[in-house]
Amino acid sequence: MARKLSDYEKYIRTMELLNLQKSDQELCCDDELTFQVVHQIAELHFKLIIQYLNITIKAMETNQPEEAKRQLQRVNIHLSQLPAVFNMVKVINPIDYHTIRLSLGQGSGQDSPGFNQVLKLGPTLWPPFQQLLKNRSLTALDLHKKPETDLRLFQLMQELHQFDENFQNFRHQHLQLVKRMIGLETSSLMGIPAKMLQKGVSFEFFPELWKAISELTDWTGSSYHAKPLDD
Repeated sequence: MARKLSDYEKYIRTMELLNLQKSDQELCCDDELTFQVVHQIAELHFKLIIQYLNITIKAMETNQPEEAKRQLQRVNIHLSQLPAVFNMVKVINPIDYHTIRLSLGQGSGQDSPGFNQVLKLGPTLWPPFQQLLKNRSLTALDLHKKPETDLRLFQLMQELHQFDENFQNFRHQHLQLVKRMIGLETSSLMGIPAKMLQKGVSFEFFPELWKAISELTDWTGSSYHAKPLDD
């Protein structure tokens, strides 16, 4: 007689979840299970990030900067966890990694639906935030000069900065993983030179926000009028 599932198992759907990986008999090597599980975990993180980003956009569009900030804080928690998730891939020996890679067909991390959706969604946060600034006759530089002018909006702007920074950090750490496991002097399974991934690391969701940081530095004059310390 089959064991009766607990309510927890029914709700989480553990049987289905734990059958989404290859069976022991199907694995090309033992660590293929690690590879599959790590990437499935990452896609679940991305799924939550996408939900939170969509809520963030709606919150900004309806003039709710505090709710937008709260959702971005959630996004940033997940983005801070993703590098550690992918670090688990490093337990795989490079030679076994290549055995797994050969079983992927033309599969590539560049095809990750979650990652690509975040990549598309990221820049769409700027127009509603820009509108919030416009509604208050402010610029990002104005907020940096006097955060107290609209503290809620300033804190939201800081969270947007953190989101952009965290995503860049994630891409950099993933590049380091690629460098360690397959090297950068080769091509991806999509036929694209692995070095091309380096270009993505410098991509910014909100170049206007980063520009405002430089503008603030210029405005304060700290780049031009610093005096040497007395001996």
